[in-house]
Amino acid sequence: MRAYTMAMTLARSVSGRRMLGVVARLIVAGGLLVGLAAVSGCGTGGSGEEVTGSTKLAFYSVTWVDDSIFFLESGADADSDSATALVRVRAGGRPERIAVAPPSCHNPEDVDTSASALVALGQHDLGQVVPCSDSVEPGRAALVRMNVRDDSTTPVVTIDYDGWGVAWAADAGIGYARAHSCGGGGIRAFMGSEVECFGGAEARFPVAAANGGVVYLTTRCGTGHPEPSGTYAVCRHDGPGLDSTLRHGVRNPRGLAAHGDRLAVAGEIDGKTGLWLLDGGKVRRLAVGDYRDLAVAPDGGNIAAVLRDEGLFSTRWSLRVLSMPPR
Repeated sequence: MRAYTMAMTLARSVSGRRMLGVVARLIVAGGLLVGLAAVSGCGTGGSGEEVTGSTKLAFYSVTWVDDSIFFLESGADADSDSATALVRVRAGGRPERIAVAPPSCHNPEDVDTSASALVALGQHDLGQVVPCSDSVEPGRAALVRMNVRDDSTTPVVTIDYDGWGVAWAADAGIGYARAHSCGGGGIRAFMGSEVECFGGAEARFPVAAANGGVVYLTTRCGTGHPEPSGTYAVCRHDGPGLDSTLRHGVRNPRGLAAHGDRLAVAGEIDGKTGLWLLDGGKVRRLAVGDYRDLAVAPDGGNIAAVLRDEGLFSTRWSLRVLSMPPR
């Protein structure tokens, strides 16, 4: 009997040690999973303040008008049946969907379609680029003005639009967009006197800059030398033949925004991915991560940007607001 008791005590001791080992291994494994989640898109990492986030919806074409941030959202994957929606976030508020303005196309067969791009047209005016649904002139789109105070809409003009965003110089009343009529690609002014295409086939993300110019990303700025393979230049256009390079060597560009002569660029610079500030010839990284679709607040104090966080099990889209550093 005494031998049996000793044997059972020893068995319990061994089992206890084994159980402690199992528990310890579970704790370590759990910690590793938490760590992986934090760096793989299952968390809410990223600089600045998150305004909204989703693993089901993708955010793009961020624009800042008055005290509100506007953006478009749609299904994050090809199998999604979620329609594109226009969303507004007022200062301190929650995201709210707004009805997209109908296109002002000439074809009476046109029906309401989803906006494909947004642009600030003025202090209280948001521009919606809504593709025309007819096939007579591929690439036609209606630019519709929405007053953000009462959400009333007014057709502005029908434009030749080939994607990658629209720029609007409010003071001059001139817009810029990639145009199908440029053949192999390029940007052309609309509602202005300039008719030449510029920027080349890889031109993208045009934004209005200080003193009436337009800034964009391309693989060759004006008549300068082409950028090395896989890289883009930040280029400024001030009229026919007046192109200047502001920055070389941007890889995988995801967005561009301007406030005066300060530029925000999303992409890879010097082998580092993130959100960058170009200011007076100096470059500094504001945030680390796959940022895209940028907009600067009207007062220049903040930047709104989308952070795409690709994780182990899902991809998270996060709209964030970051402070613009003082000069």
